Amino acid sequence: MVEWRKICSYCHTKFIARMSKPFPIKVSDFKVSHGTCSDCHEKQLEEFRKHRNAAALYWSFDSVKEYFEGNPPYVGQELLVHDTSWNTNIYVIVTVKDPAHTRQKRIVVESYTNGYSGQSFYRSGKNCYAPKGQVKLLPYNDKIGLLAKQEPRNELKLSSKEVFDIIGEN
Repeated sequence: MVEWRKICSYCHTKFIARMSKPFPIKVSDFKVSHGTCSDCHEKQLEEFRKHRNAAALYWSFDSVKEYFEGNPPYVGQELLVHDTSWNTNIYVIVTVKDPAHTRQKRIVVESYTNGYSGQSFYRSGKNCYAPKGQVKLLPYNDKIGLLAKQEPRNELKLSSKEVFDIIGEN
């Protein structure tokens, strides 16, 4: 175990940092005067979680599936595609082309592609062509939708903090 006195980069308090084997970084890199105390680290994690949840407009795959089962989409309905590729949040307004395609009742939208994902989505919001990817279908959000409609191609690019500032806490 290695212990080293450090000063928190955020609150400027002194604390003792500990690192045990197997060492994740070189001991010489660990032995620097700055770092983050556990209180500030927890605050940063909480802030990150808050912004991440806001970026997804407080929807999870389960809640999206529940929403679409209770409110089946219809042809011409406006929905949002949330694309997190390249560490950004891109929101695009799309319209439903086929609300119940195939036996699985996939939702087919028109007017969006990012090159690797398709225009077909499961009821949970996952993209059929890239289900582990970074593109998902979300119900329409008035605040984000209105901003996206003011942009060219109905496409809005925001940071997670900007999204949180716009829609607030859930």
